[in-house]
Amino acid sequence: MKTLLVVGREWKFRALLRAQLREEGYHALGFETLQDAESEATGAAALIFDTSEASPTDWQSVLQRLAVQLSVVVVAGAQEEVNVPGAHLLRRPLSLADIIGVVRELTSAEP
Repeated sequence: MKTLLVVGREWKFRALLRAQLREEGYHALGFETLQDAESEATGAAALIFDTSEASPTDWQSVLQRLAVQLSVVVVAGAQEEVNVPGAHLLRRPLSLADIIGVVRELTSAEP
């Protein structure tokens, strides 16, 4: 079972996405901040990060660093500026199915 890290300040996003990922057969862990999730990154298949209400820290540089070791999906606002090379960028509005589809695609290529 592949481990996925779901990160975002909004608890509804984390809870709904984690529940759907579990239905899909993933081991999904939820975190409020990237700093909390970093310690679990080793061995994880992917990280999904919601930029809504993200703390003012430089989360883009943290994601760039993590994108070297695992697949990163960024869920951002329609007009939000995001610069994370190597990350898969999804823009709102979107559905959970959109996120799940990208996660399936990214994790199916991994051993």
